[in-house]
Amino acid sequence: MKDFHRCSRQLHFLGEATVDNSAQYQHLTNMELISLLLQQEMDMQKQQAVRDLEDYIDNLLLRIIEQTPTLLQVRTRHK
Repeated sequence: MKDFHRCSRQLHFLGEATVDNSAQYQHLTNMELISLLLQQEMDMQKQQAVRDLEDYIDNLLLRIIEQTPTLLQVRTRHK
């Protein structure tokens, strides 16, 4: 029962947050909303591209560590 009340409070809070968030878009025109949506989609695509590159680099480094870790060693210069 305790979990039910906690979940109920969370849902109520989320409902209030949705109403508050939607209020900031009420004054926008259809074209402004579409423009905002397209901008958000482009931002999401950029974020996905960054995540993909991070994954690629992680996998590449892992292969280097497993196969030829000496490539990652820093050689010190003697003066």
